[in-house]
Amino acid sequence: MKTLKLTVLTALTLFMSNITVSQEQNPYMGGEVEMTELPNGGIINKNAPELSNKTWSHEPKIVTLAEGVWSIEGFAHVNCAVIEGETSLIVYDSGGDNADGQKFLDAIRQVSDKPIKTVIYSHAHYVWGTRPMLEGAEDYKIIGHQNLNKNILESGGLGSSIPELAPVLMARAFEQFDVYNPNEGPDAPLASSPIGSLDKEFVKVTHPVSNGQEMVIDGVKMQFFTDYHSDTDDCLFVYFPDKGLVVNNLYWPMFGNLYTLRGSLYRDPLPWMEGLRLIRNLQPEHLISTHTHSISGKENVNEAISNYHDGLAFLYDQTLRRILLGETPDEMRHSIQLPEHLASWPNNQRTYGELSYYPPNIYNYALGWFDGNTTNLNKVHPNTEAKKMVEGFGGKDQMITEIKKAMAAEEYSWVTQLTDYLYKVYPNDQEVRQLKADALRKMGQLTTGSIPRSWYLSQARALENKVTIQHMILPSKEEILNTEPGTNVNLMRVRINPELSENTDQVIVFEFTDIEEDNKFGLHIRKGVAEYLSDPENYYKEQAVTIQLPRSLFAAYYIGETSLQELIDSNLVEIEGSKKEAFELLMNFDQIDPSNMNLKFHEQ
Repeated sequence: MKTLKLTVLTALTLFMSNITVSQEQNPYMGGEVEMTELPNGGIINKNAPELSNKTWSHEPKIVTLAEGVWSIEGFAHVNCAVIEGETSLIVYDSGGDNADGQKFLDAIRQVSDKPIKTVIYSHAHYVWGTRPMLEGAEDYKIIGHQNLNKNILESGGLGSSIPELAPVLMARAFEQFDVYNPNEGPDAPLASSPIGSLDKEFVKVTHPVSNGQEMVIDGVKMQFFTDYHSDTDDCLFVYFPDKGLVVNNLYWPMFGNLYTLRGSLYRDPLPWMEGLRLIRNLQPEHLISTHTHSISGKENVNEAISNYHDGLAFLYDQTLRRILLGETPDEMRHSIQLPEHLASWPNNQRTYGELSYYPPNIYNYALGWFDGNTTNLNKVHPNTEAKKMVEGFGGKDQMITEIKKAMAAEEYSWVTQLTDYLYKVYPNDQEVRQLKADALRKMGQLTTGSIPRSWYLSQARALENKVTIQHMILPSKEEILNTEPGTNVNLMRVRINPELSENTDQVIVFEFTDIEEDNKFGLHIRKGVAEYLSDPENYYKEQAVTIQLPRSLFAAYYIGETSLQELIDSNLVEIEGSKKEAFELLMNFDQIDPSNMNLKFHEQ
C-alpha cells in the first residue's frame, strides 16, 4: 500500500500561511469591518444587508415566469410556487403559519380565481399555512415526501436525530431565530424570525411520493424527486416537463447550512450536490426555489446551479483533504475558505450560517468527536479547569485585566474564551457576566450570519438578565394528543432518576380511558432503567400499579401543567393498586416544573 506523504516543511508552510490569512480576515480578532445601522436600529456588519438584498425578495411581488406559472415572493419567509391546471391550482409550500397561507392566497387571487386543490410540500419547515389556502375544500391532495408526516409528529419538523431531544431542539431554535432579541434597537435582527405564530395547522400528506414517480394532476404532468436533501431528510423537488419548470429546496439564497447550531440530522452534502446536478441535467427553462429569486433562461439556471454546487463541493472535498493531511476540526475552522470566484457568487454568501463550523461537523460525522489528541481523552472537569486557569492568571482581578486588554485590541473571540473560565467560577458576578456579554454583542454585530448573530445577542442579553433562555421547550398538550398513544409514555424513559430508582423493580402501567383498544402502555422501573412496554399485558412481570386516566390528563402531567399529586388525586383517575405506591413509583422520574426548564445563564 502506498502512503500519502507530504513533507513536514511543505505541510507546515501550507498550514501556517492559511492560518495567517484567516486571522487577518477574522472579524472577531481585530479584522476590519464596516458597520451600518438598520432601519430598526440594529447594528450590523454592512455586508449583511447588502448581500441579503441580492438574493432575497424583501418586498412582496408576483413573478410570472410562463403562462400559468407564478412565483409568489417576499410575502413570507418562504416563497410559494403556483402552477395552473385545467380547473384548479397546484401550489408548492404554504408557509410557516396560517397568516402566511392567507397572504399567499390573497396574492394568488390577484392572478387566478381557480381553487387550490393540490398542495406540494418542499420539506417539513413550511407546511403550516395550508388550511386557509384550501378555503374549506375537502377534496384535495397533499403531496410530500414519505418521511414528512413522521418527522412532523416526532419533532415538529425540526429534524431531531433522537426524538427524545426534540424539546432541546425547539429551545435552541428559539435561540437561533431571534425570539429573545427585540424588534428595535441595537440588538434587532436583519429580518423577522422564521418561527411562525401558534396559529398554524399541519394538514397531513395524503399522497406520499417516491423518487422518480410521475403523476398527472388536473392536466399538469409532473415528476417527483425524493432522494436529494438539503436541510431535512424529507425534501421533495418537482419537475414540470411541459412547463420547463423545476421547484426545489436545493438552491438557496445563501451558502447551504451544512450544520445548524440548534442541532439536527447530519446534513450530507453528497445528496444535496447530486440533486443540484440532476436539476442541471433536466435543463429547466425556469427555476423556483423556496427562498431565493426565481430564475428564467436555461443558461442562467445552469450558471446558478453550477456555482452553488461547486461551493458545496469545494468545502466538502477540502474538508476531507485536510483531514487526510492531519488537520483537526479546530484547525479547519480557520484554514478552509472559499476561493474568490465561488465566494463572490451571490447565493454563496455567508448570511445565514458561517463556514467555520461546517468542517468540524463533517469531521464529527466521519470520525466522531475525538480529534486524535490524546489529551482530550480524559480532561479534567470544566469547573476544575476554570479554577486552575483563573489561578494561573494570578486570580480574578489579573484575569479581568487581561480580558480588558484583549477587548481593547478587539480580540473578541479570545475575550469570550477567557471570560468562560471566570464565568464558571463566578457565575453571579455581574462584572464578569457583562465582560462576556460585551464581547458576545460585538461578535453578533460583526458577523454576516443571521444564525450566529441571534445566538451571540441572545446570550449577551441573558447574561445582562434581560431575557431568560430555556434549555428545553416541551410540546403542547395538543401536539402530544396528535402522536401515537404510547409515544410519550415511551419518552418518559429518559426522565428516570437512577439514584431514586436504584432499589426499585416494579411495573407501572398507564391505561388511557378514552381509547377502546390497545390502550395500555407501561414502564418497567428496574434499578435505574425504565424499559418501555408497548404490550404490558403480555410482559413477563406483573404490573404493581395501573393508572386509568384520559390521555389529556396524562399529557398535562407530562408537560408539567398538572403536578404528580394533582394527577394522583384527580377524580378522572382510577388506580389499580395503592395511591401511595403509584405516587412513589412516579417519583422515580424527573418531575417537570414549567417555571424552571433547566434555564441557562440564570443566576445561581
